[in-house]
Amino acid sequence: MATYKDLILQHCAEIVNQVLEGMEKNRFRVGTKPILVPKEPILYRWWFPANSEVVTMLSEWKGKDSKKPINLLDGVLTKKFPDGETYYALYFGKSNKGYRRFIQHSKGNIHTSTLRRTIHGLLTDEEYNKSIHEKQIDEILKDCYFEWAVIDKEEESLVECIEAICIVHGTYPLNIDGNPAINETWREHMMNERGKVKDKIILTLKN
Repeated sequence: MATYKDLILQHCAEIVNQVLEGMEKNRFRVGTKPILVPKEPILYRWWFPANSEVVTMLSEWKGKDSKKPINLLDGVLTKKFPDGETYYALYFGKSNKGYRRFIQHSKGNIHTSTLRRTIHGLLTDEEYNKSIHEKQIDEILKDCYFEWAVIDKEEESLVECIEAICIVHGTYPLNIDGNPAINETWREHMMNERGKVKDKIILTLKN
C-alpha cells in the first residue's frame, strides 16, 4: 500500500507546479526593489543567498548528539538569480493578506513573524534587544528574494491546504508544521529555540 506522502507527491504535482509557475512571475530582491506585493491571499517563498548567516548555520549545524555537522541544506532547492548569486529556498508560507504578511516578515518584529522569530532563535542566544536584533534580522532579509503566487479570493479557503501540499513536495528547513523533510532532532531544536524567543519577549515586556 502506498504511503500518503507518496500519494501526495504523485497526485498533487500539478497543483505545486501551478503555484511555482505563478511565483516565477512575482519575485524581487527585498532590499532593492519597491514593494509590489498584493493585498490578496498569496502563497510565498523566501530565498536566502549562499553567503547568508542562515545558510551557513544550516550547513554547519550540529545536533546535540552529533559530533559532526549535519548539512540541513541537503535536498533544498537552489537557483541562480540575475545578480549571479546562488540562493536557497528555505521557507514557504501563506497568508490571506499578502502585503501585510510581507511587511510583518521583512520589517516587522519577532512578535508577529514566525520567520523572524526562527532566525533570531537560531542565530543568537543573547537577551532580546529590539533596537539591535530587529535591525539585524532586517539586514538578513533585505538580501533575500521574496516570491509569491496570488490565490483567487473565491479559493481563499484552500490556501492552507495548498500550502501544506507545497511543503510536502519541497524541502524547507525553516518550516516546522506539516514538514516531513526535516528530522525530529532539527524539528525539536527549532521548536525549542522559538519557545526561548517567546520567553525573552515576555521577560522584556515585564521589564
